[in-house]
Amino acid sequence: MADPEATQESGATDPPLAITSLSPNEAVGHYVTMWKTSIEVQQHFNGIEWRIRGLALTVATFALGAAGVAAKDKSTLGPISLGSAVLILGLILWYAFYFVDRLWYHPLLKAAVAEGTQLENAISQYLPEAHLTAGITQRSPQPVGRLVAFLSGREGTAREGDRTVMHSDHKLRWFYRVGASTFLVGAIALQVGSWMASDASSSHTPETTVHASPLPVPSMLPSATPSP
Repeated sequence: MADPEATQESGATDPPLAITSLSPNEAVGHYVTMWKTSIEVQQHFNGIEWRIRGLALTVATFALGAAGVAAKDKSTLGPISLGSAVLILGLILWYAFYFVDRLWYHPLLKAAVAEGTQLENAISQYLPEAHLTAGITQRSPQPVGRLVAFLSGREGTAREGDRTVMHSDHKLRWFYRVGASTFLVGAIALQVGSWMASDASSSHTPETTVHASPLPVPSMLPSATPSP
């Protein structure tokens, strides 16, 4: 019997396993099992992305509420409005959610969808009606109006024939862009309002004028004495 270590040192490898031919029914069964797994993976990553967006909206709600309370109390951090600072911090957290969603889990979801599409192509050789993933992918792009296309920019939409559509990547960017715009507009508005309020209070502050009381002037005329 050959020594395994000696076989590895000599560079010899084990002979490849014989490929067992599967019947059509067995092949379809394996493909369907793998396709079900790909669907579960798609649902898993899709659920994670929506939970991330839900947490992002929760953080945005708390940040806007805290900024409103700070603006009502006219709290400041030196020349900076506290409400504006809270919204800037909220914007940073919003970008962190965007990074995890757009660059972390969304590519994994797209990879799972691509894998499911390939499995459906193999299954369609036996079951021509198997096209769930491909059908969803085909109907995902949605046409948008001119205003949305203008606000989205070139990278936010795509041209398909004579219409402008948004794919899943474009919809994801639009969602986070709207949230980021809300933070920016709110922060600028609160800061400008804080400056205007401080200027108005300083201009309406009454000036204190000290009036000197006149000193008594001694009379140089002799006082008249009554005659007896």
